[in-house]
Amino acid sequence: MKKNKFNRGRFHYFSLFFFIGGFIAVLLPALLLFEKLLEKENRSSLWRSAAVFIIKASFNLQLIKINPKYLENTHKSESVIYAPNHPSELDGFILLTILGSKAVLFVAPFDQFPTILRFWLRKMDAVSVMRDSVDKARYNDALDPEQAINKAINLIKKGNSLIIFPEGHIEMLHVLHYFHTGAARISLGSHTPIIPVAISNADKVIPKHHHLYPGTVTVSFGLPLQIPKTNKQSNNLPKKQVKSINHLLENKIIEMLPNRYMPPYYFEKKQQAIGAFVDIDNTIYNGYSQQQLVKELFKMHKVHANDAFKIFYWLFLEKVGQMPHKKLMEKSLWVLHGWDVAELDHTVEKTFNKNLIKNIQYGLLPTLIDHTKTGHTVVFVSEVIHPLANQFKTLIHARATLDTKITTKANIYTGKVEKLCYKEEKANLIQKFADKHHIDLSRSYAYADSSSDIPFLKLIKHVTAVNPDEMLTRTARRNLWTIMEDAS
Repeated sequence: MKKNKFNRGRFHYFSLFFFIGGFIAVLLPALLLFEKLLEKENRSSLWRSAAVFIIKASFNLQLIKINPKYLENTHKSESVIYAPNHPSELDGFILLTILGSKAVLFVAPFDQFPTILRFWLRKMDAVSVMRDSVDKARYNDALDPEQAINKAINLIKKGNSLIIFPEGHIEMLHVLHYFHTGAARISLGSHTPIIPVAISNADKVIPKHHHLYPGTVTVSFGLPLQIPKTNKQSNNLPKKQVKSINHLLENKIIEMLPNRYMPPYYFEKKQQAIGAFVDIDNTIYNGYSQQQLVKELFKMHKVHANDAFKIFYWLFLEKVGQMPHKKLMEKSLWVLHGWDVAELDHTVEKTFNKNLIKNIQYGLLPTLIDHTKTGHTVVFVSEVIHPLANQFKTLIHARATLDTKITTKANIYTGKVEKLCYKEEKANLIQKFADKHHIDLSRSYAYADSSSDIPFLKLIKHVTAVNPDEMLTRTARRNLWTIMEDAS
């Protein structure tokens, strides 16, 4: 039964995009021709109108209904900012089908989207923004936050409305993320009312990536939030007012959503007693960070070719069952003997910020930042070496790392493993950390990908298996743990 539902979800998803693709193929030549007849400033409205038609028609063919509530709160004749929650990848187009071509989308970097959608978003004059340091490392074709805010304000002054998702990321676990301040800053900078918008039931219609089921998505429009006037420029807005507007907007959206859209800890007290314990490789990082680090060090001529070859040969031996994992790690980390501690720290930091950061799993990143913003004690638990684990800690402002330590002598690495953070050792370190820092594991959270992490996952109440291997998937289902199948 589950398999049939799985196949049906994929069928509807690909059918939707088949229909969208068909409409695009038919309409694209005419649109390219017709836009030449329009004034330049009117062309983006043409492409938004076409997008509304295509999405409405495709939704109807897939039996997806959009149920708008409290439409009297919308201001189609005036410029306003619509700020919805972000439960699915189709939310922007869902809003466009209701609000029409006057509304401009505020989106993630264009390069994150498929080619045809990237092309269409540009034609629609969507505002593409770099949300954080990961975007800055990955993408070139987007505006920095200040530029994006200024462009949005100019579009509003020209009579457009704006659709902006304060969370900035899709709710992969179907609960709200922390709110960025972009909507509040644009509203204050342009003195434009914000209309809070609550999208509900999208998690049932579009439960996960590449799955879609016929159903109804409800879109509720709240009363406009009136914004105080200010003479300050967008790059110098009063922080207290921005924070106040952002907080009010978040509360209004929460009021309009069912409680199931709140993370379990939302109603908890003493958030500091809650921990979030996070594996690194294949969890927050797409792949094996230490292997990638060796490759980058080799490119920089910091690791000899002979040493790099040995490491990847040993990895092959482990994969075919000819070398125990512990022995692999001990032999591989010997390559660091003779390194100055400060020099390795600097080299790892430089390599991480230039290259490794591009492989951060965007599906999980906002969830971890949610924990830090809420005041939880976030701890990375990984067998990667400390200088590398420390970069992940810095990225999301985590509290600590429990990782593999290499012995040093006179600030020089000896290459000998002091303690390998793996399997049961992870569980031991977490228990000791929780006891020392008064973390309540029965209220805490864990994120990991491998069956080797099961010993530490069993210590913790709220577990999410991220891109899990087969054994962890079975264990997760048996224990009713959350499964995030695609964290990319």
